[in-house]
Amino acid sequence: MALVAVTREALDCLAGRASTEHLALDTLPDPADRRYLSGPALRDHRRLGVACFVALHQRMSTQLDESFAGNGLRRVRPIRESQVITRSPAVPFLATAARTGFAIGYTIALVLLATTWSVQLVFLTAAVAGFRLLALALWLFESFSLMLRGITTECPRCHARLARPVFVCPCGREHRALIPGAQGAFFRTCRCDRRLPTLLIAGKSGLSPRCGGCDASLPSATQMMPTRHVPVVGGTGAGKSVFLHTAVARMRSDHDAVPADPFTDSRLAETGALLADGRFPPRTPVSQPVSHTLQVRNRLLHLYDAAGEIVQDADRIADSAFLALSDGVVLVVDPLALPAVRARADPDVLAGTRSSGIDPKTVLDLLTETLTEHHTATPRRIAVVVTKGDTLPCSTHPYATQPPDRPAAVRAWLITHGHADLVHSAEHHFPHVHYFVVTYLTASHDPHDDPAAPIHWLLTGTTP
Repeated sequence: MALVAVTREALDCLAGRASTEHLALDTLPDPADRRYLSGPALRDHRRLGVACFVALHQRMSTQLDESFAGNGLRRVRPIRESQVITRSPAVPFLATAARTGFAIGYTIALVLLATTWSVQLVFLTAAVAGFRLLALALWLFESFSLMLRGITTECPRCHARLARPVFVCPCGREHRALIPGAQGAFFRTCRCDRRLPTLLIAGKSGLSPRCGGCDASLPSATQMMPTRHVPVVGGTGAGKSVFLHTAVARMRSDHDAVPADPFTDSRLAETGALLADGRFPPRTPVSQPVSHTLQVRNRLLHLYDAAGEIVQDADRIADSAFLALSDGVVLVVDPLALPAVRARADPDVLAGTRSSGIDPKTVLDLLTETLTEHHTATPRRIAVVVTKGDTLPCSTHPYATQPPDRPAAVRAWLITHGHADLVHSAEHHFPHVHYFVVTYLTASHDPHDDPAAPIHWLLTGTTP
């Protein structure tokens, strides 16, 4: 009877209609339940053990109460027995023997139940530990593989470096920690009953990634390839936006780059339409720049078109978090901002060209100070790009004599035109400095560098 009671209690605990509140399946922030073997199984086993022990104790107590009364045997048959038997002196002995038998039986049942429960606990603990170790091993495998490949996650809008992106289920629910863990080793089940992979190699990259800070959409290639961040800095009107568009257009025409998100694609299309009509793009908004995100072969490239008002103002540039992500810098130098060049320029060219009034050395100084204040390692490369090369007279153009070493010619040209301090400061703060002259015009009477060459050099250390 005790075995029947224990079995019935066990079946009640394990039945589908049984309460699952004690399992705490939905206590994690993400919209998915815990896996049974991640911990709830041990809670279930503990609850089952307590229920079985209580049922065994209650059954034995009830059996003793029903079988004995005082010091004599309880009548269990309807036939009246003789007074001689009930008053026999052997009755107390028989009662004691029966109680002893019940106690021995209870002890044996208790030992068997405890042994069975303990053996189950050992195997169940091993299964739970195995599940947790498997989830930990898978998480470490993915984390180390990302680290070895140099893959990080940054938001192109708020410029925060993320531990991991938020992945959005097709039902719209956000999973902020879609990694192997308590909610699943290889897969987890969203509240919409859709199975979501927890590993990139299992298909997690097919979900929509978002920033956990500003909720901005991230490129679909996030966490699939290394990222590089290149800010394009220069004074107001130096030609940063035109240079960036021209460089990207050239990279796209060579099939080296494709826009990594719709936002970048639409901005490039708008700027391209303006330049095709002979108009310059409007001034860059004075706010933290949203990156132009490109997939360049096996890299995810973030190009930041920072407004000149930001990089030439000490307070604004100090709040520029995107500079802390820099892997390389493009310093745009407007030749018409150099007094020696401006004095020799054609008045018609000056009247038809929007020029910068900011000394590029000032921009460079603020840039290096900001990198130091951010406690960020200074990028190893800086590309000094002289824009608007088509506005330079043939006699003063750095490539007028067809020099064999173009970077050295641009360097000498800057020094000759009064910017030796710019050259020396750049070479002091950056281990590798390269000089270029570019124009946005597709045809020019003077030779110029490929507009994409500075970006290519920053990424690979070589020029095409």
